[in-house]
Amino acid sequence: MKTEIVNQSSSYINGKWSAPDEKIILKNPANLRSNIKEIYFASKENAKNSIISADIAFNTWKSTSINYRIKILKEFMASIEKNKKSLSQLITLENGKTIKESSGEVDAVILEGNYQIEFLMHNLYERIENNQLYYEPLGVALLITPWNFPLSTVIRKMIPALTCGNTIILKPSEFSSLTSIFLFELIDNISFPNGVANLVLGEGSIIGPSLIKSPALKIVSFTGSTDTGDSIQKNIGSSDIRYQAEMGGSNALVIWEDAEIEKAVEATVASGMACAGQWCTGISKLVIHENIYEKVIRSLVKAVKNIKVGDGSLALSDMGPLNNLYQLNKMKNYVERAVQQGAEILIGGSAIESEKNSGYFFAPTLLSNVNENMKIASEEIFGPIINIFKTNNIESAISFSNIGKYGLSFSIYTTDNKTAETFIKNIDASLCHVNLPTPYRDVALPFSGWKQSGKGIPESGRFSRDAFTKTKVVYSGET
Repeated sequence: MKTEIVNQSSSYINGKWSAPDEKIILKNPANLRSNIKEIYFASKENAKNSIISADIAFNTWKSTSINYRIKILKEFMASIEKNKKSLSQLITLENGKTIKESSGEVDAVILEGNYQIEFLMHNLYERIENNQLYYEPLGVALLITPWNFPLSTVIRKMIPALTCGNTIILKPSEFSSLTSIFLFELIDNISFPNGVANLVLGEGSIIGPSLIKSPALKIVSFTGSTDTGDSIQKNIGSSDIRYQAEMGGSNALVIWEDAEIEKAVEATVASGMACAGQWCTGISKLVIHENIYEKVIRSLVKAVKNIKVGDGSLALSDMGPLNNLYQLNKMKNYVERAVQQGAEILIGGSAIESEKNSGYFFAPTLLSNVNENMKIASEEIFGPIINIFKTNNIESAISFSNIGKYGLSFSIYTTDNKTAETFIKNIDASLCHVNLPTPYRDVALPFSGWKQSGKGIPESGRFSRDAFTKTKVVYSGET
């Protein structure tokens, strides 16, 4: 696969690429013998300069007409669509997911980005009788994004923030910085005013305080792990910075006794193994009614056995590697601990090591005999491991599904509407699905989590406007 997709290698501040500082070497997670590129982290001074630049640019950007901002952002989205192939290749190269999954991510980005532009074009102003309601920008927005969806999480935040009139600083994960660099190469070729959009590369623990502690910052929009999200919130403290966070999930899919087994198994594999299980809306828990348990297990084991694990750039691969060594070691530890506590490995359970595969590959794994007392039942796995729980009553199925501090996504497979209704009413999750995979979503509807899965105003739909604006009401009497 082509490795020269990205030309730049540093942060982008006030319309210029910054001077090199501390460097790291990015490796291909599917082939550790292959170095992708050297990139340079921003210094603390760079981070402070990005805030200053964004703050200065805000007064100009917020004063531009909505039509002007829309024109620029439509041009930006058109550039993304024009470069779909390169972006797909780049995501696979640095993230590890299959080229089909990466291409799907770009398609989803084009859909969501264009939807947000069209929605916001007509919904930043309302007239209610003689009164007027304005949605005005907050100011400088810090966007912190993860490595697992290096394009979609960026665009989901960037487009509404900029369309509403805010200026931004993007801090992507150090494991997926190249996708963000490529986006800013596109921005550099478009007539964005200097300082409106800034990119800061580096480790959050080092440059984060320089960004978050600035009085110019008005909102932090974060996607990532719950632990990191909680740490950011502590650093924000009692300031008036608005905080929006989409965090972890320990999601369940239930296959009830009257379910269409073939469709349910297909959804289980898609929800648990796509993107090597590295997405917050994927499943880690599978609940099966005991009356169909053996039939489902046979079908599921067969389906998982047929998953071809390999380099995501190869068309034959159904599942790519994990993104980094930490993820690989975490999967090993999860399985080892679960087995010690009484779980049984039905298939998989170990890293895939061979001379051919020099990468972070882990076998798609099914663990049976999992119960509520096992720690793995309540944790966010974030990998290709599905924990299976057998039951014969709705109460225990709901209880197992609700275990833990997360409340993000849930799915029930059943042909009975009353059964579906009972589950949905009692599940602690913000995204509920009936006969659909857990990652399914509509860009017009809110995306957030309950409990420790989300904080603040949701993302997506009209909530993207609400997150990045403040309201001004003008009451008008007779003149």
